[in-house]
Amino acid sequence: MADKDKSINGAEKAAILLLSLDEDVASEVMKHMGPTEIQKISAEMTKVEELPKERLETVAGEFNKEIGTVISVGGSEYVKNVLTKALGQDKADAIIDRVVEGVEGGGLEALRWMDPKVVGDMIKDEHPQTIAVIISHLEPEHASSVLACLNARLRTDVLLRVATMESISHEAMKELEETIKQQLSGGVAMHNKSLGGVKIAAEILNQMDSTSEGEIISDIEKVNGELAAKIQEQMFVFADLIKADDRGIQELLKEVSSDQLAVALKVADDALKEKIFKNMSERARDMLKEDIDTRGPMKLSEVEAVQQEIIKTARGLEEEGKLVIEGKGGEETLV
Repeated sequence: MADKDKSINGAEKAAILLLSLDEDVASEVMKHMGPTEIQKISAEMTKVEELPKERLETVAGEFNKEIGTVISVGGSEYVKNVLTKALGQDKADAIIDRVVEGVEGGGLEALRWMDPKVVGDMIKDEHPQTIAVIISHLEPEHASSVLACLNARLRTDVLLRVATMESISHEAMKELEETIKQQLSGGVAMHNKSLGGVKIAAEILNQMDSTSEGEIISDIEKVNGELAAKIQEQMFVFADLIKADDRGIQELLKEVSSDQLAVALKVADDALKEKIFKNMSERARDMLKEDIDTRGPMKLSEVEAVQQEIIKTARGLEEEGKLVIEGKGGEETLV
């Protein structure tokens, strides 16, 4: 292909690799992905009509011996089959309608599988409390993208409500479900559940760009300084890695690529760079430093996107107890 040297983003890489696999294998891989990841990758998969060997080598060179010169893929039909096997018919239909057929599915649950701009346009005129419930129902990354589609004043109001929300009754959820059904076909039964809270608000803010994040926190401070402080305590930003224990950093380095590190560290301060360097072998450290120094200019948004990927990995390690951030977790004693 003429654009074989074009930079490939994460979703495109995942799509290319999945398209090189058998449908059953690809569906097993997708079972371990979240709604946002599946939506992005599925959209990329439908765009590919054939895969030259050279393009695939960029993503998965270790499979070159098993791959022919050109891989012909099944397009939309292949994606439909993989999604159905991975998610089951109901969830698959919702995302297939969105990324393959271009039609919107139904039910509150379906919002988790829809484009953020579509969701944002649908809910922008609803009461802020209703929007807060919907936002709390979405995954943090998806929720942050939906919030970004709202005006600044509204998104601050919504996040304040998310942070102070504890639960929602069955009756209220049923009423909201009916409202969504009026705009979408189908529907998914909802039960009493806890939604929102400081932790959810923090996770949503973690996924937003630094400018929007700063503006929202500033606005919340004007309304409720104590709440803003609690949210910030729960937030995990890239700079927080300076406070991570060395064992945790070493675990993180096993999970992220040197390419990700080189990009993420371009705008990091020297102290954080040294924190990373000291937990690497001399050879790996020298290679990483060279990679950082020789990389050309990049958009800040691209760097922040890679940092978010690393933060997501770090947060997972933190939840598993493999990485500890100093100052988080209250007065718990580590032994």
